[in-house]
Amino acid sequence: MIKKIAFVTGGGDCAGINAFIAAATRKGMEKYGTEFVGIRKAFSGATDDRIEEHLVPLGREEILGLENKPSTILESSRFNPFSEENKAKKYPEKLVENLRRIGVDAILATGGNDTIKTAMGLSEMGFPVVAAPKSIDNDVSGTDTMLGFKTAVTFGATAFRSTVESARTHRRISLVEIMGREAGWLALEIGLAGGADLILIPEKPIDLAGFAKKVEEVYRRQGYVNIAVAEGTKFRADDPVLQEVKAAVPVVKALVEEDLGKDAHGNPKLGGIGQILRRIICHQLGLGKIESVRATDLGFTMRGLAPVADDVVLGTRFGFAAMEFLFTGVTGKMTGLQGTKIVPVPFADALIQKTINWPDQELKDAGVYF
Repeated sequence: MIKKIAFVTGGGDCAGINAFIAAATRKGMEKYGTEFVGIRKAFSGATDDRIEEHLVPLGREEILGLENKPSTILESSRFNPFSEENKAKKYPEKLVENLRRIGVDAILATGGNDTIKTAMGLSEMGFPVVAAPKSIDNDVSGTDTMLGFKTAVTFGATAFRSTVESARTHRRISLVEIMGREAGWLALEIGLAGGADLILIPEKPIDLAGFAKKVEEVYRRQGYVNIAVAEGTKFRADDPVLQEVKAAVPVVKALVEEDLGKDAHGNPKLGGIGQILRRIICHQLGLGKIESVRATDLGFTMRGLAPVADDVVLGTRFGFAAMEFLFTGVTGKMTGLQGTKIVPVPFADALIQKTINWPDQELKDAGVYF
């Protein structure tokens, strides 16, 4: 019997998380008489020796108006209790022990691939858990879209349009770096909605000579260029243009060879491709001055945003569905939007990387270079 449920919000913050918390709490209290509590800092707080210090009571007063608040009221963490190192330290066992000690019978988690992987580990230990997908990268499978993506695209497109107008006014090349390690959904939709001339995505590796030639072609034709580039855009380490520019421009050599390390889940940390491509364009087009190409990094500006209506609605529907799943015995699953329905998606299916699957011709029509 599920009497008490805890929320955890892992990974990067985004819009829509609080709507999920509010909806699930409201439905759980009204329909099932359930008690709710939030755990700050996700699985880091849940495995702390003083877990009680990380608890946030959630009742009717606490969720009033919560659905429209940005980010997450529970803070977040990328801590991975199921890493090989942490499994050796018995963190999975400590996680379950802590939850039992505070009287929690089930977990509702929001997160992307890494949080869902942790939720799967917890489920495999026999603990009831349901997750809701949350990622501005839109890279979780089994769902048409996920919390945070619509808000990020809406804001990102507005910001991108600002750089478009500035580039047109000053007759220059503008490059905007956008999040997206393996999946380029954000760069694609922001670039398309924002008016990009060229879009670079991780799914389509580029040759730097061809890219520079394309930039020059657009520049000569209209006098300015607007480029949307996903942070995970790929080109060969032995690309001749890269080798040439590395030898000529010390900053490019330093940026390319810099090791940013990995996060708690083993993912390489990214950032800086905008500055690299900025200098490659300057060098290849013979522009002379670095200010001839402006580089903007939208970065974390897309995370702590108030949710647009789509994310409030999606978070609410996910919250309602998550409660139905738990109380009908459906655990070890993620809420997924497929068409107009919310369906349970096995964690293993959700963890398949969701990348852009548009036809090549449609991508080319949208301005994607490859």
